[in-house]
Amino acid sequence: MASSSSFSNQVPSLSTFPFLTPQEFDCACDAFVDRVIHVSNISNVGWFSVRVVHEATGPILKLSRSLDTTNIPHYSNSLSEAEDPQESQLEIREDDPEALVRTSNPGVGLQVDYDIILSPTYQVPVLYFILRQADNPIPLGIDAIYQYLVPDQYREELESVGVMGGVSSGYHPQSGAPVFFAHPCNTAEAMKHIAGQQHVTPELYLILWLGLVGSRLGLHLPRELFAKKADMEGFRGETKS
Repeated sequence: MASSSSFSNQVPSLSTFPFLTPQEFDCACDAFVDRVIHVSNISNVGWFSVRVVHEATGPILKLSRSLDTTNIPHYSNSLSEAEDPQESQLEIREDDPEALVRTSNPGVGLQVDYDIILSPTYQVPVLYFILRQADNPIPLGIDAIYQYLVPDQYREELESVGVMGGVSSGYHPQSGAPVFFAHPCNTAEAMKHIAGQQHVTPELYLILWLGLVGSRLGLHLPRELFAKKADMEGFRGETKS
């Protein structure tokens, strides 16, 4: 397992950067969890669960956090009054994942669950996620995603399929449940740009990727994860102040 104290230059660079092999992704996930474990109190970083689950298809890095919606105005995620409910219902298909996504009002006590999985097609990590009420497993819809997770400065980018390919709906590759995900079509090019000339190890790749993708979808990297000055100097992603 990689050291949690720094992005060591003794660790070999990625063999196919800006892509990841399954072995490199596995190493990155273990190193990241190891780093989190060494934080004195995981609640200090705003998460209540961080773990790696090893499935037959490969590792899944799972993170969960609660959302404080006290000062965020709530609005309906359901059909607007201007829409014809009967007409809209005719457009719903049973095989449409969006039809299975809850569209009721989100309330206080929200939880967001993130699953990070290596795409065998794109050979980069993909962020799958759902936003839900803490006591209800049924996910909220796309309007709630933009209201509660996407910072204002990234809204237009994601809605117009920007640098990270936008937010798409689909099915979780392991569970088959309906989820949202950040489309990976532009990830490799974006990673090449943000990494520059750095010595990119598996752990640094994942950290940079989380800073790039996670910051757009409510998954901020807290500075507590980077105890050493060398870590912060080597990390060009976005962290939570």
